[in-house]
Amino acid sequence: MLELADIVGPGVVEASASALSARAGSMIRRGGRDAVIATHIVFKPRSIPVRAAVVLRRDPYRLLEELAVRGYPETKVLENVEAELLGIVYREALSKIGAGRVFQIDTTERRVEEVVELAYGAFTGRWRGEDIDWISRLESEGRLEGLVVRLSTRGVS
Repeated sequence: MLELADIVGPGVVEASASALSARAGSMIRRGGRDAVIATHIVFKPRSIPVRAAVVLRRDPYRLLEELAVRGYPETKVLENVEAELLGIVYREALSKIGAGRVFQIDTTERRVEEVVELAYGAFTGRWRGEDIDWISRLESEGRLEGLVVRLSTRGVS
């Protein structure tokens, strides 16, 4: 397993997707075997075929609570919640990896063991992921408007 910190290297604060792609591709080729990459930045390792990508998703309201409890600045919390609501990481993964190889898992009410089992199922072709559309779901539950109002306060002092 490669963590983002392993790929970026020591002391690096920011890295482009192309730099991550080149470095991850090199690391995987040197290792001579398949790898799982854990990251929130979407990139395809250079010259490496990607069998599957799993995007972990979380109810935006739950994410809002959890990130606030961790002490993240409100601007960062709202930025992450907005990205989750709109499915930004999922859409980027579809664009870079391709449809049919990107799977979503709603982690909101699941234990870690269950998420790992589902991810393994996606990697081995035994599970096709979930269709996650927070906008439709929250709208049908009557919770969308409140979240949109909260997100609209971002950057307003």
